[in-house]
Amino acid sequence: MNENKLKRSCLLFAFTFSFLISFSTVAYSDGYYVRMVYETSKAGTFMRSEEVYESGDYKVVIVSSPESFVWVKLKDKYYVGDSKVLVRTFQIKDLSDIAYEYIKSKKLDISKDGVYRFVEEFFSLEIFVVSGEIMRVVRKVADVTTTMYINKFPKQFDIKSLIGKYKLVDDTPLPEELYSLSKFFLWATTSEGKDFIRISGYDKEGKVLELEINKLAGEFKVGSYYVKLIRASEKVAKEIKNALRNY
Repeated sequence: MNENKLKRSCLLFAFTFSFLISFSTVAYSDGYYVRMVYETSKAGTFMRSEEVYESGDYKVVIVSSPESFVWVKLKDKYYVGDSKVLVRTFQIKDLSDIAYEYIKSKKLDISKDGVYRFVEEFFSLEIFVVSGEIMRVVRKVADVTTTMYINKFPKQFDIKSLIGKYKLVDDTPLPEELYSLSKFFLWATTSEGKDFIRISGYDKEGKVLELEINKLAGEFKVGSYYVKLIRASEKVAKEIKNALRNY
């Protein structure tokens, strides 16, 4: 192959690759995703790259930088770890999950292509829709702005076989009912102390929601643990109380 033909072949490959990045979204609802996440704040900027395999109620997210770890969604259960062993954890959502959950809970219509901006008291979301698919999500909380770019590529895979590569550990002292508290959050972060687990975030109405699980005291007892509501809207507090009343 002479030099000119080689150049033309390289250009054709580059064009085809770019075409797949831009337009594969139209043809594939499930598939292989590459997501780049950028976060900026006063402390600086960092980038995270992810590979996401998703099919129905199953999801595998492989984070490769700046640190390596994996999290798995198996229907309503979540697991996370930095090796082939993943342990049970509370619900994990990326910005794509949050955007879809917010749209669903608010009963919003984003069927037309364009940029949608939603402002709540404590955060804002920008959702960019191209060819009927969410391609970018921008979330701002205080001085922290997080942007997720979503590229989709067609790829054949067996999601259950992929999950089967990991050992999922359910060995946890927490009752199942405590993990189900995640469903009240649009998204949240979890922190642990010596005698407590604190889940802090926002409910699906955009209000602050914070609760604590400990072994000492709280409003509700679930097994050998207590649940204490630290901050919640009247509506969500009532929903949580009703959910835990029988335990």
